[in-house]
Amino acid sequence: MTSTTTAPTLTMNKRFNSQTAAAPLWDAPTVSYKTVKKMSEQPSPNKYLIDVREPDEVAQGSIPSAVSIPLSGFGASLALPDIEFEAKHGFKKPGKDELVVFYCRSGKRSATASDEAHRRGWKNVKNYSGSWLDWVAKEQERKQNDKWEDDD
Repeated sequence: MTSTTTAPTLTMNKRFNSQTAAAPLWDAPTVSYKTVKKMSEQPSPNKYLIDVREPDEVAQGSIPSAVSIPLSGFGASLALPDIEFEAKHGFKKPGKDELVVFYCRSGKRSATASDEAHRRGWKNVKNYSGSWLDWVAKEQERKQNDKWEDDD
């Protein structure tokens, strides 16, 4: 008689890998830095700016007024009942007709999140395709221009 043993399997969150991920099936409309800047300066309870980067990335900085749902658990989060979603993420789950703008580091993961939300019934989904890299560059440019104006 032979017996076989199997090694225990570990369950852990997998980090999203844009190199191996399938391309989104739907291309969300995109928004510009100017639109996102306005959203960050004038938050609204029915407009969401959602960062889909992982927590260690968000810790390095984020767009003001943005909330976070890491892409690694994004689909599961969207499937949660409203009360559980709010308990997990600390903000109200967006209504399916409310404006939701996704961003990440460079626009790939936010495109994936946009596609996922759209497939799950969200209708007013947009992608900040420049994402964090564009935001940082434009903010630095704006601050540099403000500095030059102050020097006059």
